[in-house]
Amino acid sequence: MKKVFTFLFLSFLSLSIGQTDNPCGAPSLTVNTNCSYSAGNLPASMTGTTGIPAPGCALYNAGGDDVWYQVTVPAGGALTINTNTGTLTDMGMAWYSAPSCAGPFTLIECDDDDSPNGLMPYISRTGLTPGSIIYVRLWEYGTNASGTFSICATAPTPCVSLSGNSNCNASDPFC
Repeated sequence: MKKVFTFLFLSFLSLSIGQTDNPCGAPSLTVNTNCSYSAGNLPASMTGTTGIPAPGCALYNAGGDDVWYQVTVPAGGALTINTNTGTLTDMGMAWYSAPSCAGPFTLIECDDDDSPNGLMPYISRTGLTPGSIIYVRLWEYGTNASGTFSICATAPTPCVSLSGNSNCNASDPFC
């Protein structure tokens, strides 16, 4: 009975936050200047996504479970995604670019354990194309368990200059 209740609860949770095992229709992450974690769920009902290059880290198994998000790259071209533990304590994350959710997908980066939150993934990139969509794939290390986790997307505050020089690489000198 406990397993049935747990399955029903996790199924409801996945439906209520709209998570999917497909990049098309994946929920969007909100990019903030500070990390504000959102609850995530990797339900047992999810399956591995086929037709997209394997990420190559965290023992991803195409036959296992994965879940997707999408995020729009902010104007500054910098983006960080961090994860935190829930019932899952060891995960992998991969970022992909694609002209649309139908692909073709190009792997940008895969991470296993760079988060300061234990054996969780963390990716931070600069030089991304502002306004482009990054497709984010998450799975449990070894792709053999389901459960909960949390996730946040951040970007630094854009450089602003009083003299109109908004190129951070050539910022105004200070006296």
